[in-house]
Amino acid sequence: MINQNLNNVYNFKNSIRFFINIDQMKYPDDISEFNIGKLSWSKPFKFRIKKEHDKYRTLKIPNILNFVASYNYYCYKINDFEDIKSISDPHKRLSANIQTGDFISGEYDKQLEGDFSNLCIYDNLIKLDIKEYYGRIYTHYVIPNNETTDSYLSNLNSGATNGLLMGNYISLYFAEKELSIISDSLETLIRENDINCNFSYFSDDFYFFCNKADNNTIIKIFDQVLEKHNLERNEHKKEFLSYESFNKINLVARYWKKLIATCNQKYDDKSESNKLIFINLLIYNIDKLSNEKLKTSFLINFFKTKYFRNLNLNKFILKSYDYHQLCFLMNFAPEIMLFSIDKFEAMTSFNKDKLKEFFRIRFFESLKKQFNEEQLYYYYSIKIFKFEDILISQKEKVLKSDNQLLISYYLKDNIFDEKDINELRFETSEEYWFQNYHLILYCEDLLSDINNSIIKYLVPEKCKPKTLDGTFKNNTQSYIDFYKSNLESKIPIINDIPIVKDKISSYLELKHDEYDKNYDPSYYD
Repeated sequence: MINQNLNNVYNFKNSIRFFINIDQMKYPDDISEFNIGKLSWSKPFKFRIKKEHDKYRTLKIPNILNFVASYNYYCYKINDFEDIKSISDPHKRLSANIQTGDFISGEYDKQLEGDFSNLCIYDNLIKLDIKEYYGRIYTHYVIPNNETTDSYLSNLNSGATNGLLMGNYISLYFAEKELSIISDSLETLIRENDINCNFSYFSDDFYFFCNKADNNTIIKIFDQVLEKHNLERNEHKKEFLSYESFNKINLVARYWKKLIATCNQKYDDKSESNKLIFINLLIYNIDKLSNEKLKTSFLINFFKTKYFRNLNLNKFILKSYDYHQLCFLMNFAPEIMLFSIDKFEAMTSFNKDKLKEFFRIRFFESLKKQFNEEQLYYYYSIKIFKFEDILISQKEKVLKSDNQLLISYYLKDNIFDEKDINELRFETSEEYWFQNYHLILYCEDLLSDINNSIIKYLVPEKCKPKTLDGTFKNNTQSYIDFYKSNLESKIPIINDIPIVKDKISSYLELKHDEYDKNYDPSYYD
């Protein structure tokens, strides 16, 4: 294997990477040289994550064998494929780090400082967005040379050549390559039109710092460049910001740094009865922020800080209002549970039973909504607190949730009864391969008839037919061998919850180290 951290490239940035483990799986010995003829078109499985309010984004997570073969192929064919920083563009705002599976810490602060400097020089900032960028990228266009094929890309997405799957590193790399070309074209046209403008971009969001007299020309240039790439601007995401208005929406880091300073002033290291004032201050400060996205970011970033993670909570006492305030925060931004529940569970004075009714109701409500990742956050917390009866009580709703990760955990936990299992057996469509892998793994009769189970539930539909002599095609056998090797070795694709907890802790430690290296503390002093 070329890369030993496949989880972070399989699901880059998305928190479900803590729950999925493809590093532990067994791969063919020749995976690094896997010929495209050994693969087939395959369908990804869907996983919905919340954006804002009731909106969600659907991640499409590719077949594992196809993905790993593709990743190795492009690593071999493209120099520095694993180092996205090799796509050198001074206009790019953030860079990816495969080791953390996230964007590099500290870069955002530097960019923000530059933004304020630019808004002192130019009249305004225009924020523009490419409409459905990933979904409109034509795979033939993003391949760098004739020696490299895009078939590995299209095989991840049912053979589609129009569009990249969001959420994995392969797509991120090729999307960034295309953005660097768009960036070069923008720079050329801005220079040819003799316009004073400084621009940058993060994914499909572009920031143009310019003067008001040039606003219309900048938008026209952006439209022209996108048109050449068969793309178009999202008309509903056009913003004009001044120094004052930009400052109002970029107070998050300032607020939680001030919050930490206040907490430190009131903390007595010799006392065992400090108050958890940061909970109250978090609630107080989110009221000052202008929208849900900023409030959520503020809360999540606080609980990811080195300050909170290193805090000895056994030096604090809990008041009755701390419990309901904590419940409010978790309800408002469920992702904070990933970075805080283990700390509260380890707190000697923490009465977890005071939160049981909260988890019973909120888990129930989450299963009625579309947001798969929030359902997973509640499951994680309930497992940490050992509220197993809550999980059992919601098995029927989980069964109908279309959340393949959560269903896989329920299969692993042996929560479903025979009637539930029989209902799952009817779901043989290829796009349910993730939960069906675990259905086979945790059902003895399916595992004992492993060849037929794999053909029925796991082999991509495109390569299921047999040849005339009764043998399977070469690409069919690739999937049978791959799945059989892993199923017989009893290897799940999901992590045990204690491992999830450890992976989150390791990720935060890496982020803190990276942040310490890159962060300039003088900026917020």
